[in-house]
Amino acid sequence: MGVVRERQLFTVACPTCYSAIRGETVEGSSGLPEFHLPGLTTLTSERGEAEGQMVMVYGDLPSSADGGEISPFLSAYHVFGDHFEAYLKSVNTVRLYGARVDGLEHAYGFYLRERWDLLDSVMRRNFEEAWPDNPSALDRHTKLHRLIYVLMFAMDPVGAYPRAKYELWSRTFKREAEFSQCAHSVISTAEFTSTNRRVAEQFLSLLRDYAEWLPTLAVAHLRAAGKSVPTDWRVPVGRIDSLRDAYRQNFEVSCQILPLVIRMQNIAEGREPEVLRDPQDANGWTPRVLQPRDYVNNINQYTKAKAATKEAYLNRHSALRYYWNSAFSRDVRNSIAHAEFDYVMHDGLITYKDREAPYYVFIEALIKQITLLAFWLDLCKLYKIYGSRWDPQGKTFLGLGGVNT
Repeated sequence: MGVVRERQLFTVACPTCYSAIRGETVEGSSGLPEFHLPGLTTLTSERGEAEGQMVMVYGDLPSSADGGEISPFLSAYHVFGDHFEAYLKSVNTVRLYGARVDGLEHAYGFYLRERWDLLDSVMRRNFEEAWPDNPSALDRHTKLHRLIYVLMFAMDPVGAYPRAKYELWSRTFKREAEFSQCAHSVISTAEFTSTNRRVAEQFLSLLRDYAEWLPTLAVAHLRAAGKSVPTDWRVPVGRIDSLRDAYRQNFEVSCQILPLVIRMQNIAEGREPEVLRDPQDANGWTPRVLQPRDYVNNINQYTKAKAATKEAYLNRHSALRYYWNSAFSRDVRNSIAHAEFDYVMHDGLITYKDREAPYYVFIEALIKQITLLAFWLDLCKLYKIYGSRWDPQGKTFLGLGGVNT
């Protein structure tokens, strides 16, 4: 086994009986790795010699299905070619953020509660290089999220995040005063605060468990480089039950955040923020794919609508809709909801609705969901910035003072 840090989880299939063997390696006092296999007993032959087969795994990289003595590191090096060094830098970035997630979680908790003095203290202690000595009110919004944005470059090699951000943000800039007024009313609600908190908790929880999905990052980078994924690649399998739950929760919190997108689209097109379709207006905003019974007229109805209806209203956001579709599969999430989703250990496959796909395809979607969660945090930040710059007495937008949002 290739050991790359002090503690490294691994899962491997027994080449004889296909049982899942879970354990971890830790760095021993001698500097060499020690293997911890809780609940397992090592069997020996009558001669006292261990019998078995060699299985080669590497905690941060896919390995070949046939195992053997082929180094996953060298195998990945040959597959990636000139792109391998850039990929390893991305892996190191994820590890760095994973190791500092506690500090990031503490900081974001103070950010949500607007405890600015404690936020400054935590950021200076954990991220001194990124935090100014005398941060302004706007700095406290932008600097924290910019840290997360750096991580997204490692996790989103195709650039879905920045494309969707440009698409959505640029429409808002055309009607800043109207958006500021809307944001001011939205951020004061308990619903906004709780949704922002749930998204943050989900994002930070998955970042803390980065060892569960990091090996599949190789697949995402390989696709971005225009290279084919080897058919015999396998990735160490994480806790499929918790990852399955995370998939469902990611979808649920993402659906809860979508009303913020719809309000921005309404404002960009000159409508009231809360109105989607005026029943008297034949040219109102209604996706063509919907049946009349599924039409919604306002944000309140949209919030209560079924998921398929909410997704349909992303039809005017081509980049965001592509991002959404690449992160969520309706068949997969419905299979999870109906307990029709399974993992076959010895084949390295997930099965759902009489379909099969490599396990890494499921985890690849999960990685895209993590970046989408970061996108939602960025969106909540935008609402908080603009909402804080609205003067309710004078009913005017105070401007941003050249701040890059």
